Amino acid sequence: MNIHNTNTRGRKLFLAAIVLSTNILFGCAAIPAQPQAVVRASTLPDLSGLAWVEDDLFIGIHDAKRSAEKYNWPRVSLVRLPKSELEGVTWQSLDLKFPGPEGRSSDLESASRIPGGKGFLFAESGQEGKDDRRIFFAVYSNGTLNIESQVTWPVPIENVEAVEVCRVGRQLVFLYAERADSLPATKLRWATLSLNPPEFGAFREVTYEGVDPGGKGARPVVALAVDTDGFIYSVSAYDSGNDDGPFRSVVWRIGKMIADEKGNPQIELGEGERLATLDGLKVESIAVRELNEGGKQVYVGTDDEHYGGIIRLLPGIH
Repeated sequence: MNIHNTNTRGRKLFLAAIVLSTNILFGCAAIPAQPQAVVRASTLPDLSGLAWVEDDLFIGIHDAKRSAEKYNWPRVSLVRLPKSELEGVTWQSLDLKFPGPEGRSSDLESASRIPGGKGFLFAESGQEGKDDRRIFFAVYSNGTLNIESQVTWPVPIENVEAVEVCRVGRQLVFLYAERADSLPATKLRWATLSLNPPEFGAFREVTYEGVDPGGKGARPVVALAVDTDGFIYSVSAYDSGNDDGPFRSVVWRIGKMIADEKGNPQIELGEGERLATLDGLKVESIAVRELNEGGKQVYVGTDDEHYGGIIRLLPGIH
């Protein structure tokens, strides 16, 4: 009798397990799959120019052309570093009023913070013709950026993607370089600078020989920055001509801005020090962030064409 009862209970438990498994199986199958909405990985446009403002805030420059398709695209944005893993980089496009009859900028490629304040210079590259060769002076205050004045480039240029303002003694110095696409070298040119509107002294120059990358598609200088100690940082880049890449960039420390025996600004080039190699990325901007405790950080921004832009801290630079 006990054996019979045990077998009966066993069959009941076995049947119950089958029923439960069937219900679970069909219950799961009855739940329709919920499609996930398509989300862009990043909406940050190119960072063709980059300038540190304060704390974790930067100004980003975008190289939209003045065409019907791109007329309303962002030109200048506030870019903020992430505070948490899930937040990521945030950015806000600014609706700036560009003075003059030309209207909105075309091919803005560089930005520089003016030492000792919240003034900035933004420069068009000169790629698009004689009407797109302007330099803008802007001031940031209490979350607002306004363009105060503009001037035409004081010298003939072609494809300038690197502009920087630094200080030698009490003088402001304006520094720039043409990207020199597929050429082995370019010129670093500099002059004294006064502001609002920008006015320039006589330009001097020195030849800079590109090292890496080289050959067809290489650009010896696409970005420049100078820290408070006068050290000059530059970026060289390779662009295959395809908006999907491949790209390649190298960040260098190439020399120092000093005063000569008469106190005039002078570039002292040294043997280039490779600071970073970024395969797959087209770096087009660089900015130095000065820390309250006296150190510094170097950030780069990319224009990866179809892939948009990113901002990243370079490690190991103090």
